Amino acid sequence: MTGCLHKPDNKSISKPDTRPDLIEMNRSYINQDRETISDYIADSNLKFHETGTGLWYSMISKGEGTMVKTGDNVTYDYECNLINGDPCYSGTKTLRVGYAGAESGVTEGLKMMRRGSDFLFIIPPYLAYGLTGDGNRIPGRSILLYRIRVNGIN
Repeated sequence: MTGCLHKPDNKSISKPDTRPDLIEMNRSYINQDRETISDYIADSNLKFHETGTGLWYSMISKGEGTMVKTGDNVTYDYECNLINGDPCYSGTKTLRVGYAGAESGVTEGLKMMRRGSDFLFIIPPYLAYGLTGDGNRIPGRSILLYRIRVNGIN
């Protein structure tokens, strides 16, 4: 057994990607995602807008009152689907905005909403579950569609 300790393991040695290679790979993923999102928007009957982070949204209903802010406890109904329409999750959720419990794209989206708001969000992987997915119903590198209706803000 001690002989194995002195031999290099050639099977697990690989040349790591360089920083420029990783940057280019990420650019390629983002471009692919943008094409998929653009195709979805072109086929939909909704008007979408893009934020500076790459979150896309369509306002179905504006709602009333003040907008959600960091620290607010928000109760909302949601439906989460993959961009191909496959359902992932749905239900009612309450969370404290900005204190974990939601994907960064959902948190950003909630901050655009008011009580009674109804929005549809297109969330690219880097604002959702990234390369790995959620380990359950959302595969890695998934673009998500979230429909969110805010019921209450405390």
